[in-house]
Amino acid sequence: MREFEKQLAKIRRWAAIQERCIVEVRIHCDSLGISNSNTDKIIEHLNEEGFINEERFAKLFAGGKFRNKKWGRERIIGELQARQISEEAIKAGLGEIDEEEYRANIVELVDHKIASTDAINEMLFKHRLAKSAVNKGYEADLVNEIIDELMKKKKA
Repeated sequence: MREFEKQLAKIRRWAAIQERCIVEVRIHCDSLGISNSNTDKIIEHLNEEGFINEERFAKLFAGGKFRNKKWGRERIIGELQARQISEEAIKAGLGEIDEEEYRANIVELVDHKIASTDAINEMLFKHRLAKSAVNKGYEADLVNEIIDELMKKKKA
């Protein structure tokens, strides 16, 4: 039991540094060579003690990736699903994203691309503008809508 207490203390310190999810805890425990049974016990303790919380993780993850890396909803959802976060927690996490700020990020991405892209062929031009925003995880329909709005303003 002494070994388990050491492992638990080590994982507690690691989890206290930043918000973690269960999958990250499992991976970290595995990398430290902690047995699966001890990993399960550690996760149970961390849950009870409030060190890990799926919804809190999703909120912080979504808000942080959106503000710092300018990721779109689709990319954030994919990353949270890869971490086996529940749909309810993902919805709560996406609630941290301000709709106006979200649209402003797309406008900023597209405006930046307009300045550096040749407008020889309109269809190819639109595709090039949309590609960078869609690759960051923004919804293609919303990106195309914003591109159309910006192109109308530029023509007017």
